[in-house]
This record gives sequence, C-alpha cells and structure tokens, in this order.
Amino acid sequence: MDVPEVKKALELKGYLSHDLMKYIANDTNKLDVKLAIINAIGWDHKNENSYTLLHFLYATKKYNSEFRFSEYTSLTYYGSAHDQICYAYLRALDNYFDVIGAYDLSVIALKKSPNSFAINMISNLIKSQVLVSIDESCYAYSQFSSIKKKSNIQMDMKKESIPYIFEYMDSMGKGCK
Repeated sequence: MDVPEVKKALELKGYLSHDLMKYIANDTNKLDVKLAIINAIGWDHKNENSYTLLHFLYATKKYNSEFRFSEYTSLTYYGSAHDQICYAYLRALDNYFDVIGAYDLSVIALKKSPNSFAINMISNLIKSQVLVSIDESCYAYSQFSSIKKKSNIQMDMKKESIPYIFEYMDSMGKGCK
C-alpha cells in the first residue's frame, strides 16, 4: 500500500486502466509491485483484464517475428518472464475456476526465471488453484510450501509481504500432514 499504483488499482475496483497497463509493461518496474497491482485489481472479471493486458503487450512490445503468431503465442515465445507471469496471474484472477491456461504460461515464465521468488510464488499459487479444483488441497499446500525450502531462490519481493502470502496458504493446509 506504500506504492501509489497499488492504491490506484484498489480504487479502480477491478478495472485495469491504461496507466496501470503501462506500469506493468515497463521492464524497469519491479515485479513485486506489478504483482501487487494485479492482486489489488482482484478476481472474477471474466477474462476482460487479462485479454486487455495481452492486447496492450502485443501492441507495445511487438512480440511477433517474421512469422505471424497470435497474441498469446507471441507472448509465450517472445515475452519476458515478467510479462508472462503478470499475464498468467491476471488471467487466473479473471477466471478463478479455469486456470489451466494461466498455469501453462506461468510454467514457461518459471523456466525463464527459475530463481525468482515472485515467479515461483505466483506459479505455485496458480498450480495450487488447479489442485484445489480437483480436491487435492493437501497436495496443493505441500507444493506451495516447497518454496520455503528452495535454497537458490532470489528474494525479489518485499519481505513484509511474505507472511501474508504464506498465512493464506497455511490456512489451506490445516488438517494436512
């Protein structure tokens, strides 16, 4: 909440403005702030925000090569790990009950940046949602908790936010062994 863009995202109540898209697409901005913006936008927007961001990224970053790809395919092949994980997270929040496509792209982002705590966290959060949807909450909890054990992770999020993230996931793991 100490970042003006995150406050703005909360005030917009689910709307992804042009200014916020520019902030998310800017390669010099920190990933944890971009993810906080997306989190503040919230969920259940019926794919509108993710597709809006996808069109914006495609138009501004010109991901296509000499071949003609779709916007999603271009992001998949040519997008940065930051752009991919931001789109994946926004897509997961747009349709919380259908996150398979979001998870697929988060795995691609994770392959590009395997040591990023932020990318690991979002990818595992999306994966957890897939597992919960098939009634595998305990497995989801153990998979998400495995981030704590990774020794080669680069902390690219504010340390103050970490307890809140794990508190949410720990509540899912109650009753699991």
